[in-house]
Amino acid sequence: MLMAKVHILMVPTLRSSTAKAANLIVQSDYDTIFLNFPYNLQSIVLSYAAHQITLNHLLNMIRIQNLIPEPVTTWIYLNQPLLECLPKLKEETKIFCYKDVDGFHMSMEAASKIASLTLKVNVTEKIDIEEWILTLKQLINQNLTDLEAEFIASRAEGKSICITGLNGWKLAKRIKEFSHKVTLKCVERQYVMKPLETLEILLEKGKPEPQTIQQLIKEHATFIKNYVLNTKNIDEAYYTWIKNYKLLNINAKS
Repeated sequence: MLMAKVHILMVPTLRSSTAKAANLIVQSDYDTIFLNFPYNLQSIVLSYAAHQITLNHLLNMIRIQNLIPEPVTTWIYLNQPLLECLPKLKEETKIFCYKDVDGFHMSMEAASKIASLTLKVNVTEKIDIEEWILTLKQLINQNLTDLEAEFIASRAEGKSICITGLNGWKLAKRIKEFSHKVTLKCVERQYVMKPLETLEILLEKGKPEPQTIQQLIKEHATFIKNYVLNTKNIDEAYYTWIKNYKLLNINAKS
């Protein structure tokens, strides 16, 4: 296996962040691109990138064939900028969808469960910490990281980029073990993690104190109730929250 330069790009779950990642891919001369899409999309993504089918055709196939679990509209909203950039790449660029299909579906199921738990918190104000931890740990699956790292390491050539989430540091660590040169960067220069993202990182690093877990769950539930449910999309919710978050910090220091 020849050593490749693998750039791990962490992309928050925001359409604006995905758009920045798409622009970077188009502007840079990458030999290989790894998309954090389930690999049951591989064939239609390649067909679309090769101008054999339109974007509308690709999206309809995803919906009709149930290639992405519900809510598919949310997935399309977040990932459309990445899809739109693919036909703009040079013909010889290699494109891979690297997410394990079963693991991807498990993550989506866990996200659905988290939505139910969040509703429960907002309605009853009760938090079952153990249930939250069990559900979140379905999103933090080291075995899946190992599988993905092996997939990427075996196919990386020349100058490669891998799109991943905020836990991309785990993937970077594993890919380095395959003797590739790995760099890690977040597409956002300054990013304030949402409460649930903070909790996921803390759970990956160790076992945080119960009061910390409970506080972050409460903050997440508030974020959903006050921002997500009162705005058009996750981007608007996030940036409205950030604006108020910064104002609260300024007032606290005054």
